[in-house]
Amino acid sequence: MSDPLHQGTPDGSYLAPVLLALRGHEGLTVKRLAAPGTAQNLLRLPIVQNKAVQTGRKPAQAAISVIAEQVAELESPTDRIIADAILNLGIYLETYKSRKDISLRDLHRLAGGGVGDRRLALVNQWHALHRALDAAPPAGPAPGEHTLRSRLEREVFERLSTLLVNPRSTFEVSAPGEPLAISTAQTVDATAAGKVIVVGGAAFDHTWRIGSVPPVGTSTMAMAFARTPGGKGVSQAVAAAHLDLDVSLIAAVAGDDDGREIEAHLEREGVDISLLHRVERPGARTPATGIYELPYGNSSAAVFRDIELGVATIDRHADALSACDVLLLTFELPQSVLKRVLDVVADAAAPPVVIVTPGQPYSDGHLVSPLLQQIDYLVAHLWELEGFAFSDEAKYDPELLSDDLLSRGLRSLCLLSVPDGGSVYEQGRATALPRPHRNIQEASITRDAFCAALAARLIEDRSRTDNTFLWAAAAMASFADTYHRAPTTRPSRATVEEHYAAQLPRDAAS
Repeated sequence: MSDPLHQGTPDGSYLAPVLLALRGHEGLTVKRLAAPGTAQNLLRLPIVQNKAVQTGRKPAQAAISVIAEQVAELESPTDRIIADAILNLGIYLETYKSRKDISLRDLHRLAGGGVGDRRLALVNQWHALHRALDAAPPAGPAPGEHTLRSRLEREVFERLSTLLVNPRSTFEVSAPGEPLAISTAQTVDATAAGKVIVVGGAAFDHTWRIGSVPPVGTSTMAMAFARTPGGKGVSQAVAAAHLDLDVSLIAAVAGDDDGREIEAHLEREGVDISLLHRVERPGARTPATGIYELPYGNSSAAVFRDIELGVATIDRHADALSACDVLLLTFELPQSVLKRVLDVVADAAAPPVVIVTPGQPYSDGHLVSPLLQQIDYLVAHLWELEGFAFSDEAKYDPELLSDDLLSRGLRSLCLLSVPDGGSVYEQGRATALPRPHRNIQEASITRDAFCAALAARLIEDRSRTDNTFLWAAAAMASFADTYHRAPTTRPSRATVEEHYAAQLPRDAAS
């Protein structure tokens, strides 16, 4: 596929954002390069295509060799050191290991840590890494982590991008520790883990934990206060990343401090941020939410939105959306944006599984039938769907409500209730979800854990099985058990498996 947007840009500057997106988490891997959308401009480079043909490798594998070769061609030793470490190429790792003046802890960080660990090792061993390459470091002290992340890495990747478009050489290096040595460990099937895209909101949550809402004109002492990245889009993306899924987030953030902090948070949690829409207009502010958190998980909130996603952003990422395996959506989106996302994926050759969470219902109280027909799983609490009920009785009767939504084309309705687990309604059948061991109110983050686990199980099983919803419910139960100790903690795969195994005998007996 040609890329008319970037034709005629021989400096390769359009590749720098791609490399910045790929630096996060474990760095440059076949799995991340092969994921739809993130690195397609990189994989289409002539130097990468030629390498793939010459070596018989897949384009993602060839790209790693090419990038390593061109990193070695950077003029500045400092550029080579930064690019090697931040992309986790391992070009100079054997050389570093032979040195006595580089700490073992920092070698571990360089070899297997996340991007934050690798950055810290660069700062700690700045001068020693240069000495290992017989190079003099730049004058002055080592740069800080912020300087690396916000300026130096971007500048290095811009110079590397120019080499990728106009390579000085295309040699193969096969000596131990050199570029080709790193690709042999990354030949796993990149499609096995699937791809998840979340389209939703990103905001900064300001949460006060209080015993009761103070009357007008009075105040109360908060028992705790937290300022954390939030929004349903962020929450679902992080939950999916904690279950080892390859996940990208499409959301809008401003170019302010809050937006940058949300991006850093997502990168630390393993979420790809290359699809984020960054609003750089003067005065733009990242959305914020003020939350009063009451006992047992009850809460009330006020939301401030200065920016939001538009249809143009969705169109820009149409190829990535069409190629993903599971799509997670929320009603935080403007209804026009939700409709556009669903229309884009409906036209895909192999449409993804679509999981939608309503959150606060749309103000007009309607979800038109054509949209319902494009949703595979609607995951909600009963109160969130009251505006869509065809009668007053259906507002309080899950069976009546589910019958109506299913008759209008919805494939599956997952009604969650933390005290009793809830039920999943499909045409002609209802599946009861197991009750979690600990009771809390219907926190939205509990539903986010369910959705992420549902996506994971659908990808791994390649279809819906009898245990799909049980595993997702185990994720919800896992969060319920940790909520009071750590409200923002998402369950890992190991904790979900523990809850899943624990509930199987009880379910089998019933």
